Amino acid sequence: MSETPSRSGETRQNGHTENGHVQSFLLSDVVGWKVRTKAGAKLGKLKDVVAQDDPKYAQVTHLVVGRPYGDPSLKVPWSEVAQFGPEEIVVQNPPEGGYGEVGPDEDLLLVKDKILDKRVLDTAGLAVEVVYDISLLLVENKLFMVAADISRHALMRRIGLGRLGGGRPKDPGSEGFIPWKYVQPLAHDLTRTKGDVRLTVAKNRLEEIHPEDLADILEELDREERTHVFNVLDSRAAAATLGATEPRVQREILADTSVERVAEIFNHLSVVEIAEVISVLPRDEAEEFQKILSASRAARVQELLTQHDVPASVLAVHRILQFPGDLVVEDAFVKFRKEAPNTLVVMYIYVADGDGRLRGVIDINELLQANPESKLEDIMVKNVVSVAPETRRGEIEALFRRYRFRAIPVVEDGKIVGVVREKDAFSTGDEIRLAR
Repeated sequence: MSETPSRSGETRQNGHTENGHVQSFLLSDVVGWKVRTKAGAKLGKLKDVVAQDDPKYAQVTHLVVGRPYGDPSLKVPWSEVAQFGPEEIVVQNPPEGGYGEVGPDEDLLLVKDKILDKRVLDTAGLAVEVVYDISLLLVENKLFMVAADISRHALMRRIGLGRLGGGRPKDPGSEGFIPWKYVQPLAHDLTRTKGDVRLTVAKNRLEEIHPEDLADILEELDREERTHVFNVLDSRAAAATLGATEPRVQREILADTSVERVAEIFNHLSVVEIAEVISVLPRDEAEEFQKILSASRAARVQELLTQHDVPASVLAVHRILQFPGDLVVEDAFVKFRKEAPNTLVVMYIYVADGDGRLRGVIDINELLQANPESKLEDIMVKNVVSVAPETRRGEIEALFRRYRFRAIPVVEDGKIVGVVREKDAFSTGDEIRLAR
């Protein structure tokens, strides 16, 4: 379990500090508690709490006390709390003039109002989760938000079926809790309205989510939220995610993305993938995006948009892993880690001589099992299936069906000039043209 700071600088483990007991609460438990002064005057009921966010733990700074008859809620500083629970809250007698009211335009992190029922991108489960409750911890007169509760128990409580959900786990280390240190507000302008707020688990780790899963998440979000998430991604991760999203979402993403960033993203896509993305756009927008491509790539994209049985020279990608045969496996791994992030084909290493003549190919899985001291030329497959630049798409598709390769090299005069990926060979040109 994570450790929680105490006023004295000690840490909490398993619900206790060395100097005293630590109390755990769920936000749903405490909302609705009666709030009174030490003198016995009734102020109202706890409506919400205000928190000051922190990378590890958010600390409660104020109580929001709802009053009857439509009177504005009161904002009571946490420092004025004399007793927190059980079932009621006792605060110091108010200063002259009473406690202040919550202004209608105050920008406060209201936990119940702005956090509950909002979705979380759970990088552990690669899914969209919902915050049903918040775990609170009272440590030496300070109240901390320590975890978001996404459990089934919390859901059942929220819909009034708590008994069917079994027990009520409050320990932030229990299954179904996301520690607050992994939860970061995605946008700065948090509001209570549906669709305006999402939380993300460690948004700097979004690139670790598989593009297909991240695409599913983007499709669940509204347009504004989708923009926030997409802008967090680096251009490589954004490219992979863009290619995996449905056409409607692709159109909206491209419409909300600057031309300069689109150019960076396109740099990580093959011409086939670019053609597929552009094909979902209105013709005038498609033409604008084609202008940001180099002349050679633009010509290949145009050919893909107008024809189906294109040659290998159009389908091929050129950023591949090409290593010399005398390189030993151990050094090949070092070279692979350095070069792989900037290539479009990472499942195969192509062994070539100094003139670029293709001598063999190594599946990355074979490299993993090889003796670290072996040379690549000793473990490579020498009988390589390849195609010429003029080989048509239909023939290439037949080779993929026969051999079950994931990529086939394009060879001209014995030299490797590119690689056709399986997913590019089977992209349907007829669908591209119909979309236009």
